[in-house]
Amino acid sequence: MTTSPFDTVIDRSNTGSIKWHKFDKDVIPMWVADMEFATPDAVTEALHERIDHPILGYTTAPDSLVSVVNQYCLNRHSWSIDNECLSWVPGVLPAIAAVCQIAGQPGDEIITFPPVYHPLLEIPIKAGRKRIDVPMLYHDRTWHIDFASLENAFTDKTAALLLSSPHNPMGIVFTEEELYRLAALCTEHNVMLVSDEIHCDLILNKTKKHVPTALAAKEFSQCVVTIMSPSKTFNLAGANCSFAHIARPEWLKKFKTEINYTVPLVPTLSYVAAEAAYSSGWQWHEQLISYLRGNHAYLIDCINNTHGLSMDPVDATYLAWIDTRESGIGDANEFFKNAGTGLSPGSQFGDENYQRLNFACSLSQLESGVSRMIDAVNSLHK
Repeated sequence: MTTSPFDTVIDRSNTGSIKWHKFDKDVIPMWVADMEFATPDAVTEALHERIDHPILGYTTAPDSLVSVVNQYCLNRHSWSIDNECLSWVPGVLPAIAAVCQIAGQPGDEIITFPPVYHPLLEIPIKAGRKRIDVPMLYHDRTWHIDFASLENAFTDKTAALLLSSPHNPMGIVFTEEELYRLAALCTEHNVMLVSDEIHCDLILNKTKKHVPTALAAKEFSQCVVTIMSPSKTFNLAGANCSFAHIARPEWLKKFKTEINYTVPLVPTLSYVAAEAAYSSGWQWHEQLISYLRGNHAYLIDCINNTHGLSMDPVDATYLAWIDTRESGIGDANEFFKNAGTGLSPGSQFGDENYQRLNFACSLSQLESGVSRMIDAVNSLHK
């Protein structure tokens, strides 16, 4: 049987891994969005080469990285960016936090679409803003933006709207029409549309394509703040390097002022890793997507053939959104942890009826984690 390098199980003990230190050793961690796959060789080789230089001083984004990112946006997403609109930040979350700080004034409103990646629910409050939730709608076996409720949610206090695209945790790839409509509404109300596109290169559905929000709504792109990073795509979560593209000059100036002294500089080695990944990591990425599609097919078959559990196909990410409502389980997160599989609770994202499972791991690990879940659920119905 042909094996894949992604089948290799890597021991992450004694590495300070947040993922592996959360639970007891007998629990398989399948929660945080951190893959179990070795970083592309091109990245580790570039890091080794850079580390040969004996000084790791303060560093700005090298021109070569800016050029690579420009080509990446154009070649992978057909999006022509303006290099003068770029800001470099050590992570997507610091960028979102900074944007929320410059959006309006304390007490103003920021719209979110729960269930959604939980920091997008928490950051507006930490920034002294009022969070306005416009829950996603579920019908026809997929989730949709509730545009009717959204239009009613805008007020003269609305300063920003936070979008996860592709969507975490439901794995939605939004259509160009949806993104255009969002940007049009935000422009009409002079609202900053913050598009977190960290999962944009993890498209599993062969019929879908990620389109940057600023591209889908070109005529309204001045209202869009786009945030991207190689971290999820190439498993570089611990090498924080992200970029924000802000086309409106006054917002860009405010953003750069906000991050000055309050957000650390991007680490030297993180720039190196990002450039190597974007320039030389795409063959690895192609193999990754193929492997994730296989894991997704295995997982959806197992879950949907287990009494009381269900999941819809995800268009993007490596995160499954598992419905436990019909299982008869009380606290599903605690139940599965006791069974030996550690998941992210849906309540964290805004819906306690679900659990989020990270399937970016070897098939053998996925099989072990899922079999523990299935055995535990089946034991309830004997």
